[in-house]
Amino acid sequence: MDLYWYMMAMVVPAVTVVAFARLTRNKYVAVILTFILFGVSIYRGFYNTEWVIFLDALSLVLGYMLVEIYEIDKVKEE
Repeated sequence: MDLYWYMMAMVVPAVTVVAFARLTRNKYVAVILTFILFGVSIYRGFYNTEWVIFLDALSLVLGYMLVEIYEIDKVKEE
């Protein structure tokens, strides 16, 4: 069951940042919203180890880098 938490911690924050960036069209707002979401869940005690929190933070940075590289927050006019 621990492997499930680690795999989710590596994927979910990055996907959340990308989704919020696509919805809000602003990468900074997306990172702040994701940080608030995971900060509240850490405060509520949904995390069982410190490694999961570390992987969440790493994945959050990876999500920001994906938005930056692929310019997901930009509106493409046709």
